[in-house]
Amino acid sequence: MRKIFTLLFVLCIPSFMFAVNLTVTGSFPDNSWNNSNPDYQMTEIESSGVYMLEKTLPAGTYEFKVLNTGTWDGPGTAINRQIVLADEKTVKFYAKLNGSQILFFSDAQEIYVIGAAVGGWGLANAKLMTNNAADATYTADVVGGNYKLIVKDINGEIVWNDITPSDMTVTANGNHTIKLDYASFAATATANGSTTPTLSAVSNSYIFVGQSPESAVWYNGSATYQTENFNGKNLGSVTTPVYLGAEITTAPVLEGVVVKMFYQVNVLAVKEVLLPHDSDNGATSSKWKSTSGTNVFADYSLAKGETYQLKVWFNATQGATTLWDSNNSANYIATFTYDLGTGTEKLTENFRIVTNDGLKVVLNSKSQVELYTINGQKVHSGVYENEFSIRPESGIYMLKVNGETVKVAIR
Repeated sequence: MRKIFTLLFVLCIPSFMFAVNLTVTGSFPDNSWNNSNPDYQMTEIESSGVYMLEKTLPAGTYEFKVLNTGTWDGPGTAINRQIVLADEKTVKFYAKLNGSQILFFSDAQEIYVIGAAVGGWGLANAKLMTNNAADATYTADVVGGNYKLIVKDINGEIVWNDITPSDMTVTANGNHTIKLDYASFAATATANGSTTPTLSAVSNSYIFVGQSPESAVWYNGSATYQTENFNGKNLGSVTTPVYLGAEITTAPVLEGVVVKMFYQVNVLAVKEVLLPHDSDNGATSSKWKSTSGTNVFADYSLAKGETYQLKVWFNATQGATTLWDSNNSANYIATFTYDLGTGTEKLTENFRIVTNDGLKVVLNSKSQVELYTINGQKVHSGVYENEFSIRPESGIYMLKVNGETVKVAIR
């Protein structure tokens, strides 16, 4: 029995040792930033993980925070929060732990909805909620998209993570009531009547990359659907231009969706490519895909022998909703070494010219190809179906393909 009794005693210790101890501290008349004042310690609401303190305060403007008792630790930002009381009022303060951060608010604070669902993430788009006895609410026509519940600090700036550290979601267009339940910290968006489906997800990003559209390889953005991931891939030494395409999925199937791929070499200009619609999976999802091959190096001036980053990301837009696939805002990033030398490439509607190692002409169809010196002397003539290659002496030449003439420099 003695051993059993000792074991039970040890097992009971943790609940006592790790009890949460939170204190409201601020510029209140009987507190004056005392972070250990027992009259301002919070009490848990029925083992919910949410803590509450109720105080009757005289009229005035007060700054406050919720801290781990006896410390200055807990809030995610150091700026004080504020409540303004026109008359004496009984005020409730609520708090809960989110890892090492304390989430907290007061039912006397101004609480706002902000985000894509209500028009944007700027302070001008923030919508004031109505504070009730047990909750704060905002009812209006909104659009499908993300939102957060926020407060302002004493400087009038947004405090992003006191209430909803993660983005919340409205799943459809229509009239909704967005509510914060004080006692549970729960944020919900409830539809009032019928709604219109809206864009809810982008996923399965595949990147099509290679030194010609014909030989390009599919990579997954960063997951494991393909043998290799684009993110973190070293494309090696690049001796001809890199061609880029993509595939991505959106859900559900909707009208008016626009999907784009963006790419950038290092910190040079960002380029965008519109991805055409490929197919629908019933009403569940749509696939958007381009394999025509966009020349990544067009309009970029790169240095031979230098290593560069090729960054790729995506978005999908429908109405006021825009969703991003960007590897947690880090973009999908591969590296390559630029080794094109002094050669050049030209692309026309009917053929592509590469002059890195002699002359290569990639043809769209069966073509009559003629090559002349700059003085008009014929070097070669023939009919070719897919490709024409030759290594003449260095110089300036006139290339004629089905009557279309282009000047080329071969070094």
